[in-house]
Amino acid sequence: MASQVRLDADLTFDVQDGPHRISGTVRAAGRHIEVRADGLEAVVGGMPNASVRRWAAELAEHDLTLAVGGPYGLAVVLGAVRTPWWQRFLTRSRHLRIENLRAAAGLAAAQRRRRRAPVLLEGVTLPPGTVWPPMMLRPKRLRPVTTTHDPDGGGAPRLYFCDVTDPRFPGPISEFLLPRGTTRIGSDASCDLVLHGTDGLQAEIMCTDDDEYVLVARSETILSTVAGRQLPRQTLRTGARLQLGSWRMSYVRDEYADHGRPYGGRIGGELGRQRTQPTPPNRTGPSF
Repeated sequence: MASQVRLDADLTFDVQDGPHRISGTVRAAGRHIEVRADGLEAVVGGMPNASVRRWAAELAEHDLTLAVGGPYGLAVVLGAVRTPWWQRFLTRSRHLRIENLRAAAGLAAAQRRRRRAPVLLEGVTLPPGTVWPPMMLRPKRLRPVTTTHDPDGGGAPRLYFCDVTDPRFPGPISEFLLPRGTTRIGSDASCDLVLHGTDGLQAEIMCTDDDEYVLVARSETILSTVAGRQLPRQTLRTGARLQLGSWRMSYVRDEYADHGRPYGGRIGGELGRQRTQPTPPNRTGPSF
């Protein structure tokens, strides 16, 4: 089955090659292409007759027509055309039709001279057609479902925080990158993240053996909440809103390492029940 090719073009060209200057147009609509140049040698002047015949046969295979014209009008049409028997005898091709004898004579003269002028069609081939029927070229393979645990603990887990003692004038937003292990947060100078106005040890953020970051509340006098909830331990997810005293925080981790559920996403909905991910082979399991 011949591949279906459709073209749409309206181009004007003007080429300077040493002393030669060639100008013309290329127009295409559907299956018909028309090339007009001020010199036929610019179009097929350096192509042997055999190459022209091959070009015409390839165009016919794709059900396309190419009309070539010069100063005296259209000379020949190549491709899917009806050619009189006497023209087939002259051109030795049933895919070439002479439109204008005077223009065709100029084309024949150009073929005999074979000047080294720019050849617009030489070396040009049609694009490959679409495989028919359209279908997958490779067989479908079932891929195993894997976890999204990052063996290197990546994702740049971090906190963005500011002091909102006066909600009308919150303090500047700062960033804190969470390291592996445990991060101590409080007002004591020995804490990893020192925040004034909080308890000496307000809370800890732990990186568990299954590569999750968990907030553990330590203060009994000042609240530590995640999304408004006060629990002893809460797993953090990207976008989680933390409140430690007058400090408001947002937890962020890049998606590929923010495991979520199930298997790296909340596709089951916030109220859906999904199985948990198995423990990565290089870890022993939750540390709490």
